[in-house]
Amino acid sequence: MLITIPDEVNFLDCTLRDGGYYTNWDFTPELVTDYVATINTLPVRMIELGLVGKPESHGYFASVTSSKAERVAAGLLVKACVMIDAKDVLASELPIASAVTRLTEGLEPGHITTVRVAAHYSNLAACRNIFAELSRRSFRVFLNLMQLDAANAAEVEMCLKEVTQIDTIDVLYIADSFGSMKPTRVQELISRFADRIEPDIGFHGHDNRGYALVNSVAAATAGATWIDCTMGGMGRGAGNTASEQLLPLLTRLETSTERALIEHVLRHFDPLRKRYGWGSSAAYQFAGSNFIHPSYVQKLCEGGALSEAAIISRLSELRADERMSFADEKLSALMAQDIA
Repeated sequence: MLITIPDEVNFLDCTLRDGGYYTNWDFTPELVTDYVATINTLPVRMIELGLVGKPESHGYFASVTSSKAERVAAGLLVKACVMIDAKDVLASELPIASAVTRLTEGLEPGHITTVRVAAHYSNLAACRNIFAELSRRSFRVFLNLMQLDAANAAEVEMCLKEVTQIDTIDVLYIADSFGSMKPTRVQELISRFADRIEPDIGFHGHDNRGYALVNSVAAATAGATWIDCTMGGMGRGAGNTASEQLLPLLTRLETSTERALIEHVLRHFDPLRKRYGWGSSAAYQFAGSNFIHPSYVQKLCEGGALSEAAIISRLSELRADERMSFADEKLSALMAQDIA
């Protein structure tokens, strides 16, 4: 069956942000220089340089500033964005505007044109003033609506109604946070939002169940005009839709450009994949099917001490109310278990 992809689909490569969950947001200068040069040859509209406002214990790309962006992306030919975590703002004792200012200290519109706000669907209403403050400071605002696949019909409708009352969101992303979605669910959500709201719609896939690529195609055919990808699929947990798979599928890449992209991935990201081990697996599939936060699997996989069967056994011990949010204390309890 032929599929039709709209010409206006935009691709956002978020390797340096989502891939940072494995490297603590540190990448070698050689990788970054080669990454920027490779991006400049691709039909990518925007890259995500990293996060803002994270502690100093995190790496270089966890607290991106305008001066960092100027150094790292001086030769970048496409637009750049960064991501903030809404819960970092909402947890502050400061008023929203002041909390945003503190979190984004050193960040001004320039190389970075856009700020993406990662927010749980249940916190959407509370984030309205975050969007307003970023817009007031002349940033475009993208929203990553997280864990929506776990929402019931009434909660999805609540989100739809809330977004119609907010005029400061430029693009609303549906993020498959658990890697739980099937293509039919992606099409259902993308179509429903595209029919009801003014902002453009985006999709951010995770590959727990091996569906990231097909889900990204399903999103584009259902009306999403922004699709995320990462080099080698590098990203938290099982990883994301791979740039080297998505772009040749949905765009007309020259053979030489596709070859250069694949060589870039082989040179820089295959060694990282061998070291950190992201990718779909039985454990990630089980987590995706049961709305379990991907960081549990990622941490349990570290070091290779536990078999996949042992990891699944530990994940099965999580109660339903413990699965969707990651907690260090709960991870420690899972690690300490002696499961035959």
